[in-house]
Amino acid sequence: MNYSQIPEKEIIKWVKSWKNPWNNFQILALHYSADPSKDPDRDGKEWYDKERVWVPKEKWNKEYELDFESKAWQLIFSSNYCDFNPWTHFIDSFDVKWELLLSLDFGQSNPNAWLVGCYDKYGVLYIIDEYYHAAIPSVSSREMFEQFSGYMDTNKTNIKKLDFDQKRIASDNTFQIKVIDPTTRSKNRTKVIEWEEMQYSVREDFYDNGWDFELWNNDWDASITRIREYMQLDERWKAHLYVFKDKCPNLCWELQKYKYKEVSEGQQRVQNESERPVKKHDHAIDSLRYMIMTRPNKPQPTPAAKSIIQLDMERLCRPQNLSALWDAE
Repeated sequence: MNYSQIPEKEIIKWVKSWKNPWNNFQILALHYSADPSKDPDRDGKEWYDKERVWVPKEKWNKEYELDFESKAWQLIFSSNYCDFNPWTHFIDSFDVKWELLLSLDFGQSNPNAWLVGCYDKYGVLYIIDEYYHAAIPSVSSREMFEQFSGYMDTNKTNIKKLDFDQKRIASDNTFQIKVIDPTTRSKNRTKVIEWEEMQYSVREDFYDNGWDFELWNNDWDASITRIREYMQLDERWKAHLYVFKDKCPNLCWELQKYKYKEVSEGQQRVQNESERPVKKHDHAIDSLRYMIMTRPNKPQPTPAAKSIIQLDMERLCRPQNLSALWDAE
């Protein structure tokens, strides 16, 4: 139940009180703007403007409530594990001209999470765009060709005129790597081909609609470790993973919510199992996991910019054609 659904009237501005009918507990509900540092009409305009950038509109309209479940020690990308910080890793978008990557976590009732990544010459991965909707492969494929047409050196009108084979060539020429959840190999659906019903997979369905994906590594521990490594700041305070906050609001939102399951001390003693995440708000993160596993295991340090003296020394030490100098004299 969000703030707007609580039936009781406000006892003071942005504060409601109601009684839980199941246990008769009295509950005090606070709207986010009850905090002066978050109220845009008081001291919170800066916080409000920044939060609205990466929180999807439909989620914000359901009230941006305090999340008492997401304790810092439970969050998978908390400061205990890496240098993740929204103010550092979420950046404004800019034009990119490097290698493009595409990853997909498929969902039919859950959202399809398509991420577009860009990998630069210094080994920095930028997540520059997303598609986040529940849809069958034919629908999401069509919408993706339209949304990503700008990367394919074409436009929405031209892309609609291409057949599926031509679209597949365009996507192959645009995205150097295209990866998908390996579970999509399962032939768990049927399709009529030349009057015969045949077993079919999700991956094959995407292929028929113009997208040729590779099945990729779904090792959760390894991929989370690699994401954390790319988030770490080097000696120049630079990371190797950034997200365009204006283009990827759902990924930004998930990265701040992603957490481990709560396990009691008794369960830890008896089960001795490795930690696992809550399977919620993780579709874009799963897509990021597939993409990050296509990148090198450890990011290389970002080279520091050379000084004028260093550039002069390199120029003076560079081998020269002495005969050309003599001829000039």
